[in-house]
Amino acid sequence: MLIEPAPPIGIRSVIGRSIEGRPIEAITFTSDSATSTVLILSSIHGNEDAGTPLVERLADHLTDYPASLNNKTVILVPCANPDGMDRQTRFNAHGVDLNRNFPADNFRTSRRSGLSPLSEPESIALFNVIRDCSPSVIITIHQPLACVDYDGPGYEVAAAMSSACGLPVNKLGAQPGSLGAYAGETLGIPIITLELPASADRMSANELWTTYSPALLVILE
Repeated sequence: MLIEPAPPIGIRSVIGRSIEGRPIEAITFTSDSATSTVLILSSIHGNEDAGTPLVERLADHLTDYPASLNNKTVILVPCANPDGMDRQTRFNAHGVDLNRNFPADNFRTSRRSGLSPLSEPESIALFNVIRDCSPSVIITIHQPLACVDYDGPGYEVAAAMSSACGLPVNKLGAQPGSLGAYAGETLGIPIITLELPASADRMSANELWTTYSPALLVILE
């Protein structure tokens, strides 16, 4: 009897813990036919958290419609800075901007970027995922600039996301020690920043999904 392979199910795992001990969770969808990996994360700045319910809704969608994976492994990190989200601040509990704490070629030591690259457990957690899973594209969700930014060889993906959701492509430039600088410029991985507008804070999870899910789903086509 031929046994059909089971559909992929999102596996939740703890990839690290914050300064205050909160879990940093990843949800991984994969199958035997997967040939590439997409990493999607949100809320590396804790007060830019409208992306978290959007990523959770994407997890629900992939559970309900596993064919959407299209032979890809998808790793979702709904909240990369749980302490910052709890405090509603950009920084982690040490007062470090995690999006300036990566070992990019342009890293600069400062109180806000950390005394050294990867000085913070939250940035280490993301660094380890990138190192271990070798994503072919990375999407990070921010606010409030209402555009699609990119670093490294990410223009084509950014343009597709822009067409799907209506936000314009705007090349903002790789900030020192940012995830964009590290992944895009140092590693050469296409990395796209989906900058939601400030008004996204006032949108329900359903409204966020209706408006911005096309920008995420186009990556999986």
